[in-house]
Amino acid sequence: MAKQTLLLVNKFYHDTGLAGGVGRYILQEEADLAAAGWQVVPFAVADPAARPSRWDSFFVTARDYTTPRLTTRAARDAFSLLWNREAARRLDELIRTVRPTVAHLHNIYHHLSPSILPVLARHRVPVVMTLHDLRLLCPAIHMLRRGEVCERCRGGRFFQAVLGGCVKDSLAASLLACLETYHHHLRRLYPRHVRRFLCPSRFYLEKYAAWGFPREKLSHLPNFVDTAEWCPGDEPPRNTYLYFGRISREKGLGTLLQAQSLWEAEDSAERPTPTLQIAGSGPGLPELERLHRELGLQKVEFLGPLAPAALRPILAGAGFTVIPSEWYENAPMAALESLAAGRPLVGTRLGGLAELIDDGRDGVLVPPGDPAALLAGLKRAAALGPEARTAARRKAESTASRQEHMQRLRRILVEAAG
Repeated sequence: MAKQTLLLVNKFYHDTGLAGGVGRYILQEEADLAAAGWQVVPFAVADPAARPSRWDSFFVTARDYTTPRLTTRAARDAFSLLWNREAARRLDELIRTVRPTVAHLHNIYHHLSPSILPVLARHRVPVVMTLHDLRLLCPAIHMLRRGEVCERCRGGRFFQAVLGGCVKDSLAASLLACLETYHHHLRRLYPRHVRRFLCPSRFYLEKYAAWGFPREKLSHLPNFVDTAEWCPGDEPPRNTYLYFGRISREKGLGTLLQAQSLWEAEDSAERPTPTLQIAGSGPGLPELERLHRELGLQKVEFLGPLAPAALRPILAGAGFTVIPSEWYENAPMAALESLAAGRPLVGTRLGGLAELIDDGRDGVLVPPGDPAALLAGLKRAAALGPEARTAARRKAESTASRQEHMQRLRRILVEAAG
């Protein structure tokens, strides 16, 4: 049998900074498929953090989409966001060189754009795409408006994102994102060119189906965690709990600091309040640090961004972890890594996060955006015994196996190619 060639497409080809959990996923996917005998060919942007590859001469020029600007260069970048001609041209050259069997797309919007989809179709390369977020439904990605869950754009009413200034609180950025979403929606670029959409959570599968994506093209493929790397520690947990991940508004960290403030007000020698540790970085960090100062918190530690090797011992020593998100989470890697490390998880009853927690068994579920309710959940988690840590580890082993995930992914890719 000839060697299968996978075209692995994501805007970033690394796992640092903004690449986040998706970056970790694609590197693990590349390693596991290569070990199974596949040739894996990456296609991404040539940003400074991109990993070296024999194929990186085909990578696309990196552009800055983080800050709205009124310049000629910004106008060119805006057009590339809608339809990146360079990405289409370079991908065409790459396909002619490697002749891939199948393509697996991850996050391609903005930096690569859907311009690559007709190229794949023209070369008859079947496409599988993982839906990591809600960008194909919501111009602002998070389905949030002024801090609350919003579905006003349903039915193609993407102008609502402009009315709400939903993208970076900027009219210009919201308008550009609105145009981008209208463009791929009206041309049905993704449903027309993608053979199978993979949804890490059942919630995302149902949400995409409800918003008009063909249900027969949607498949539930849960995320995985490497349980050999993320595992329980040998020492008893300290009087700490941990949030790790992106620091941004939708993660609910402002609510978490308010809950911590309420807890510190009850601090006593008999019942000392646990220390909240926050590991990560992101655009919400300055605002969070300001709130930290305003509340006068004494038992909060900002650890900054940590590599996995530095994070694991801190996670292993925490009593439990918390993800207080106020948007529709998918299946966050931080949640799976917490469970694999045997840490009970406090999470909100939103999106796919609720699918990962058995309330009272391996974690605690709380309503979003409510400091008092979150505090009650944190106290419940702190009171869970060793059996909760065992249950958390077993959950990861039974539902998030890396080997089983990759076996299923290979079958899906082969079926799509066939």
